[in-house]
This record gives sequence, structure tokens and C-alpha cells, in this order.
Amino acid sequence: MIRMTNRTVGRAAAASLILVASVMSGCAESDLAVNGGLPWADPGGAAPVEPPAAPSPVEERTNAQRSENGLPALDASEKLRDSACAKADDMIARDYWAHHAPDGSGGPGTFIREAGVDYHRAAENLFYSSTGGPDPVAQWMQSPGHRENILDPDFTRVGVCMRTAAYQGLPEAHLYVQHFATPMAER
Repeated sequence: MIRMTNRTVGRAAAASLILVASVMSGCAESDLAVNGGLPWADPGGAAPVEPPAAPSPVEERTNAQRSENGLPALDASEKLRDSACAKADDMIARDYWAHHAPDGSGGPGTFIREAGVDYHRAAENLFYSSTGGPDPVAQWMQSPGHRENILDPDFTRVGVCMRTAAYQGLPEAHLYVQHFATPMAER
């Protein structure tokens, strides 16, 4: 897992595993906006926070892991779901597997800000598998960087998107993008 501050961009290499009849890969990245004067932060005051959405199954399993570890549930966020779907669509359209596109664009903070989330902290977990592959939350919990994002006590919001497409040489893959954030209004 790579932690970023301000506009520093980090790259995280994707770890790959090959299982019997299933391919899966995942990586995690976190971003900390420590300066309220950054271009995506409103120096005059934080934007109001959206009301929580009904959690998806992956968001529910994420919250179950948090509960088992004595942490409060994350509120599901439609805006973070939108940012996660935009990231998934970008990776599929440009056929890359990373937190940033090969040209350096498309970092998680970019998608989260473009979805309208004025955040203090944010993170991204990525996972894909072949049809019938394993549960992404169970796999994320076995990876130190992913687990750290899921169990980070400072995050308050989560949004997950799953896309199914021909991807990375698989005729059909399930691609999951999980975005976490702590909106400025909740710091």
C-alpha cells in the first residue's frame, strides 16, 4: 500500500495470484489531503455530506469486517460508488490494472474529486477475478494494504462498483473498485 500526501502520486504494484480455475488480482492505495488549501478542498468550509445510501452486499461484508474488529460501520455513498464505477470503466476502456493509468492520469483522488467528494482522506482497493471467483472482501482482508484500508478507523464512507467485462485477457472478469473517504465536513 502506498500513502500519498498533498499532490504526491504513488504507484502500487498489483499482486497476482492464480487459483484453480480462477484468476484474481488486487492492490490498495491511500491518499491524505493534509492541506485544506489544496485545489480540491474548499478553504471557506466543507460541502455538506450526502445522506447514506443502502449498502451493497460488498459494502455490507466490509462493514461486517469492521464490526468484527470493533469499528463503526461505514456509510454507503452514492458519490463514492460513482467514482468507483468511473475508475472501473476507465481501467476497462484503457486496459490497465493500477491505481494510475499508464500515462499517470486516473488516480483514485481524481475520480473521487470528480464525483463531488470533498475529502480529507481517501483510499482505493482494487480486485478482479474470473467468473465465479472468490469474494473480494475475504481476499482484501488477507492483504495487509487492503485490510488496512477496510479497518482504517478514520474512514467514514465507502462506495463499491463491480463491472463484468472482457478484461486483462479474460473473456469475462469481475472487476471491483472500492473507494473510501472521510469528507472534509466529517473531520
